[in-house]
Amino acid sequence: MNNRLLRCSLPALSLTLTATAYPAPAPPARAAVDIFTAEFTDPRELVEAEPQDPSAKTAVPGFPEKLVFDVSWGFISVGQSTLEMNRLVSFNGRRAYEIASRAYSNGFCDAFYKVRDLNLAWMDARSLSSLGYLKNLREGHFFRDEWVLFDHDSRRFLAKWAGRDGNFSVRQGTIPVPVQDILSSLYYVRTRELRVGAEIVLDVNTKDNWPLVVKVVKKEAVKVPAGKFETFLLEPALRREGIFIQKGKRLRVWVTADERKVPVLMKVEVFFGHITAALSGAWR
Repeated sequence: MNNRLLRCSLPALSLTLTATAYPAPAPPARAAVDIFTAEFTDPRELVEAEPQDPSAKTAVPGFPEKLVFDVSWGFISVGQSTLEMNRLVSFNGRRAYEIASRAYSNGFCDAFYKVRDLNLAWMDARSLSSLGYLKNLREGHFFRDEWVLFDHDSRRFLAKWAGRDGNFSVRQGTIPVPVQDILSSLYYVRTRELRVGAEIVLDVNTKDNWPLVVKVVKKEAVKVPAGKFETFLLEPALRREGIFIQKGKRLRVWVTADERKVPVLMKVEVFFGHITAALSGAWR
């Protein structure tokens, strides 16, 4: 199986979307540190447990939930992926939803291309803008650690990434408006009203600012291992490289046509065929 193809496969589930205008930011839960001067090596060092105070957050469909997807390349099962948001934490002084996505290759793929990926994102519980994301990718011989943090008050971001040699690269830059990362933005889109024919324009930063247009193509009934669902078909037009998909590849996401807008099916067009992530289980 083509290694580049597999790198696009198992994690394909965690794809997402974003927006441009938000309510006022949440009041700080504890004193924040200056991300540009503080000494830390991993964004998880900025996370503390936080009581789930209903008055301190904007409701998001899917909180709490855990989704499990079967991932396949054509008719070949290649592994499993999970997507969950079930914790409200304090992230650098702000209440935040913590979102986690994990991807695992199965025993068949482990023999020649082992995948163990972790992706985390922190979304401000009041404004629903991204506070930052982290990804640890372990895919065959491919290795990457990367994180980006956003300071919406100063409209700046700090990014850090490294390969297997452990040598980090660092980048700082500006953000024009409150932005999302790729992972958190799916949950933001689930808060929006979806209508066939509508387009949602989103602002994303993945070490670079870029626009994302999400088209609501049609309503369609789909059948996955978890059952049959009436859905909206969404097509995000990626103008930059996303977390899991190379620029220019077609992505389609089916979300339930109800108030929860659960992603039940995702398909990514790759060099040889399609990678499919189909919902097999869900817990709340």
